[in-house]
Amino acid sequence: MQAVTIEPQTPTLPPFTALVAAWNEGENLEAHIRSFRALRWPGAQLVLCAGGKDGTYQRALALAGDDVIVLEQKPGMGKQRALREALKHARHDLIFLTDADCHYDRQSLEALLGPLAEGRYQAATGGSRPLTRQAGNALAEYQGARDARYFDQAGPDSAGLLGRNAALTREALRQAGDLSEDVATGTDYHLAKKLLEAGIKIAYVKESRVESEYPDTLASYLSRQRRWIKNLAVHDSQKNRPELLKSAGLAVGSLLGLVGLLFALNGLTVLLCAPFMLAMASRYRDLIYAAQMGEALSLKTYLAVPYFTLLDQIAVLGALWDLRDPERRTRW
Repeated sequence: MQAVTIEPQTPTLPPFTALVAAWNEGENLEAHIRSFRALRWPGAQLVLCAGGKDGTYQRALALAGDDVIVLEQKPGMGKQRALREALKHARHDLIFLTDADCHYDRQSLEALLGPLAEGRYQAATGGSRPLTRQAGNALAEYQGARDARYFDQAGPDSAGLLGRNAALTREALRQAGDLSEDVATGTDYHLAKKLLEAGIKIAYVKESRVESEYPDTLASYLSRQRRWIKNLAVHDSQKNRPELLKSAGLAVGSLLGLVGLLFALNGLTVLLCAPFMLAMASRYRDLIYAAQMGEALSLKTYLAVPYFTLLDQIAVLGALWDLRDPERRTRW
């Protein structure tokens, strides 16, 4: 009697719609769409609301198809409104939110959508890691190492969403307002807040880490850090006030201490520099952890930690300065 070989069954992949607001992302667009199509995910749909002065919309149109819907993002629309327009064209109940500078990968998506497909959660978020091509860039490696430790220490439930790696059901999105409110900055922060207010828990999926382009220049890093810090005050100032004041005190003390070291080494300057040294030690701990987990970090990344720690303090003060001006307060 001939033996019958039973082929292992491929798990059913739930169809999803990815919503992406792409503004001035022409250089990243082709790789983004190529990685989406490389998933070979049955029924998957990508809706891009694209625009900008670099021809992002035109480049997206050239790559459009039944699986990739392209809408034009007009100047001044902003990310929230662009996502709201994209949502109108979504075919599926599962919605995936990501950015145009990110790459899709099957393993991360399966892990992220699992809790939703199984009905255990209505919303989920994961982490991120730098793009493969950013290996060797000290600033990108520094951020990736810090994120690796932060994401690994997160609990099963999350208090927020990472906008470049988040998923939710249409029902959860409806209960959270369907992106109907105009939000100038911090769209993911605002959405997470609305979900939690509606009583919807957010799963944190450690196994889901999308590749994302991390800031790898001084200007881009400071801009993003300032924006993230401002979001804490713009969307929930009362809750985040203690942390903001603590960060501001650390930043001021660190800068005063470092300036003081240029003129004299005494008890006061050592005291002022102590918080900065502790912050720097924490960042080295992040790098050591990431290296132990298998991350390949260059020597220059370790050597640049004092400089990057100083940049973090400057970003805090920059964000606080922006908060004084209503126009800069919500600038992207």
